[in-house]
Amino acid sequence: MAGVGAASMVSISRFLFWLLAAGAVFLFGGGIAVRRHKIALAGILLFGFIFGFWRFDAAWQKTVDNGLTKLNGQTVEVVGTVVRDPVLKDSSQQIILRPDGIEGNIMVLARRYPEYVYGDKIRFVARLEAPQNFSDFDYKNYLAKDGVYAMARWPEIELASESNGNPVYAGLLWMKHQLKRGAGESLPAPQNSLLTAILLGDQSGLGQVLKEKLNISGLRHLSAVSGAHVAIMAQVIVPFLIALGWWRQKALWATIVFVWLFVAMIGLPASAVRAAVMGSLAMFAKIIGRPGDTLRIIAIAATAMVWQNPLILRFDIGFQLSFLAVLGMVFFARPIEKKIGFVRPKFARQALSVALAAQIFTLPLVVYNFGYVSSYGLIANVLVEPLVSFITIYGFVLAICGAISPVLGWILFFPIWLALSYLLAVNDFFAGLPAAKMEFEIGFFWLALAYAVLAAAAHKIRKREKEELIKF
Repeated sequence: MAGVGAASMVSISRFLFWLLAAGAVFLFGGGIAVRRHKIALAGILLFGFIFGFWRFDAAWQKTVDNGLTKLNGQTVEVVGTVVRDPVLKDSSQQIILRPDGIEGNIMVLARRYPEYVYGDKIRFVARLEAPQNFSDFDYKNYLAKDGVYAMARWPEIELASESNGNPVYAGLLWMKHQLKRGAGESLPAPQNSLLTAILLGDQSGLGQVLKEKLNISGLRHLSAVSGAHVAIMAQVIVPFLIALGWWRQKALWATIVFVWLFVAMIGLPASAVRAAVMGSLAMFAKIIGRPGDTLRIIAIAATAMVWQNPLILRFDIGFQLSFLAVLGMVFFARPIEKKIGFVRPKFARQALSVALAAQIFTLPLVVYNFGYVSSYGLIANVLVEPLVSFITIYGFVLAICGAISPVLGWILFFPIWLALSYLLAVNDFFAGLPAAKMEFEIGFFWLALAYAVLAAAAHKIRKREKEELIKF
């Protein structure tokens, strides 16, 4: 990953690339010849670094040299297939289209109706445009990481055919829509939209005002599927299957499959994929009887995701924040919990330590990218954290029952309506306090310095914990 990260920041000549590659081969061969394992290891590490450069460069070339970028600025007829669940808004829909015979995807901004779904083949004539950056956001490369190289705005669309996608994925999306309908019909607004966001990561119904309040209060992360969701699922599904008579290993395998189906259903967001990879590795370690080291699991998960799509390391803020939050919890949660032993009860102390650890590790990146920090985010998270598991589990039960019968949803709605109303009240209260959002900016130097300090602190904490374990 170091090579991918370096390649995303600087470019090197082809001559220097091959020179470094030759140096890696020389170090490895020389180390083996003289039986100096450290020299051979240095060669392997250098080769991995250079390989990361190659992997990023190969992915980057696709964003600048593809059929769609050559068509930008031209009016063309496009025929293609909808490859993702369209994002529906009040007066529009956002469609990701894979055109026939051309590599890459097109983002189509269309009228709200008629609605299109995954697998529809559509036809239109439009002027293709290159995505434009915002003043403070590299929107072009954010889309490029997902293979979106062109945009079409408000074309007249003709439906050519239906059901052209993968039937399994289409079935998962149908289930998602049924769950969304079940939650929507069982609860009033805005509780139903908030539940849909928490369960499925679908924020289309939240509205801009509520989204901004969640940002200011520091609770916006609740509307994105994260590791907490995967952990809750595993804690519920595995014991449930064992209670039904399944062997533990079979229950773990079934849970891994279920988690990945769920992550695919909600659109494979970076935070959910990271959680699924880490959760799957942890459960696999239990299956083979070798509990894995958390840091090793994090490293494997990050490496696998970056290998599959090198561009996310630089251009996906969700990926970056997700891994930093987990690292913060791994390194700082236990030491913080020890320092605040006076906090009672225990669940409040644990919630406070986890929230504080995650915020410490993500704070520099949040300020660097967004230019502000939530003043009361820590307190707000502590107040709502104990309800997250209940909302997730009971929310799925309510959505399933509501999808089966609206009457069942109405019977079961009150407890979760109360919990969601409490969450909204906490959100409104802290978002409305004076100086709820502190605005300031930092440059890349201060960002790098902040994470150098955090890395040094994490290393010191890790070293002290190992020494304490040896003494024990």
